[in-house]
Amino acid sequence: MTRAVLAPGKAMLIGEYAVLEGAPAVVAAVDVYAKAVLSDRPPASPFIEAAMKHAARELSDAPFGPYPSPNWPVPSVDTTAFLQKGKKLGVGSSAAATVAATGALFSGAGLSLSDETVLARVYDTAKRAHDEAQKQSGSGADLWAATYGRVRVLGPWDRQVESRPIPAHLRFVATSTSCSTARLLARYRHVRDQLDDAIATLADAAKAFLAAWQHGDTRALLSAVEAANLGYERLSEPLSETLLTAEHVRIRDAALRAGGAAKPSGAGGGDLAVVFLPTLEAVKTFEADVQTLPLSVSPVGLCLEKENPV
Repeated sequence: MTRAVLAPGKAMLIGEYAVLEGAPAVVAAVDVYAKAVLSDRPPASPFIEAAMKHAARELSDAPFGPYPSPNWPVPSVDTTAFLQKGKKLGVGSSAAATVAATGALFSGAGLSLSDETVLARVYDTAKRAHDEAQKQSGSGADLWAATYGRVRVLGPWDRQVESRPIPAHLRFVATSTSCSTARLLARYRHVRDQLDDAIATLADAAKAFLAAWQHGDTRALLSAVEAANLGYERLSEPLSETLLTAEHVRIRDAALRAGGAAKPSGAGGGDLAVVFLPTLEAVKTFEADVQTLPLSVSPVGLCLEKENPV
């Protein structure tokens, strides 16, 4: 019996939508984990089925024999940590489940998840599986976080910035509304020719955020976060969807009163908000107004359970 494999969730910090057009984005792995073990149960979702199919193609010399066959184990994945009071948090449960399932199969085939080459193969395999299961190609940010952990930069930017601390305190807030990222992405692609101004706003905000991170400039970073909210507002009409919901506005206003900034994390329309606060005093002020989640950045990505330091 192989040990359980863990993969963390994700929170997009900035660059949503614009990353699909080649702009930089920032994603953080967060410390809720999908937990996969190999079993003989039927696959529980299309994501697990796709992970098995694509892992079989990648692991053509696996000791499980030809695929499909009764000898192939089925990853059983627990994602209950991604729910709060029965509602999804919006931190990438399907991506984490796909990475955990793929990692469990690679580990079961005798490959080490501490090997960077193996991790790259897991990511590529999980990305193909996740795209197939959701019937469209995403940015891969959620799979990247689940595979590699920490705070990561995607796209055209100097990755050395990852070694610097973000010049703000991060907090996360759940909203009461769940939103389908896949549905919003499908709508985004349908009306893409109407979105140039909004995408430019989001791309500029992401670049300003990264420049502020590089220079340790808290004020500029908070301004970039607020600029991203304008991008969400400009996307809302052509998408026929309120991305900056009343709850997101309430969270943003509370952050502004505390001297910080807040924005949707991900596609918008509900799910998660990410908050950036300049000082611990600002954190106290904000948390007196708004209940935050007990989430923080995960220092690890895909790993065997006993290797998880949390």
